[in-house]
Amino acid sequence: MPVVAFREKSQVLAERFGWPLESAEGYVDGEGFRKRRKDPPERFLVGIDEYSQGFRAGYYGRTASPGTLSGRAIA
Repeated sequence: MPVVAFREKSQVLAERFGWPLESAEGYVDGEGFRKRRKDPPERFLVGIDEYSQGFRAGYYGRTASPGTLSGRAIA
């Protein structure tokens, strides 16, 4: 993926994988925390909202794939 600004990257992920924008924003933030080797805020590790789920996926380096954060079951 070419280098894009935060908002653009979130939008691209949301469109490409069918994620809610809030999940994609969390994913990008989590990825940033992981790359900078910063400890994540506890509220994102225990939260059950879409942003927190996306944050954990990005922080723990889970592969971005269609349906992963969409709330849909993957067949």
